[in-house]
Amino acid sequence: MNKFDELKRNRFIKKLRSNAIAITSNQIQIHSGYFKMDYLIGRINDIKPLDNIDLAIFKKYYNEIQFHPIDKERKLYNKEYLAKLDSKLKFIDEKYKDLLDEKCKEIIEIFKDIQDFC
Repeated sequence: MNKFDELKRNRFIKKLRSNAIAITSNQIQIHSGYFKMDYLIGRINDIKPLDNIDLAIFKKYYNEIQFHPIDKERKLYNKEYLAKLDSKLKFIDEKYKDLLDEKCKEIIEIFKDIQDFC
């Protein structure tokens, strides 16, 4: 990996860690946070996959929620349909919540010393 790729990867890792902090401290809406997590993991893996942590739980969760409307998209659906989707989403959230919280805490701890050399 060249120096430029290393710099870029480290910046994505710092964003990943910041996003994990935002999720665990409720600074960002949970579903938006995990959509962003999936994006950041993808960008990191495009450069060089992380080998010191297993982030597969984020992909599993993302695959189950990706077709549910979040944030502004919700305004495009009627309330009855949203209620049905929300009950399914609540079940998915409960299924993954503890695993995702633990993984976010692990990210925060493992990458606390990451440097981007700026």
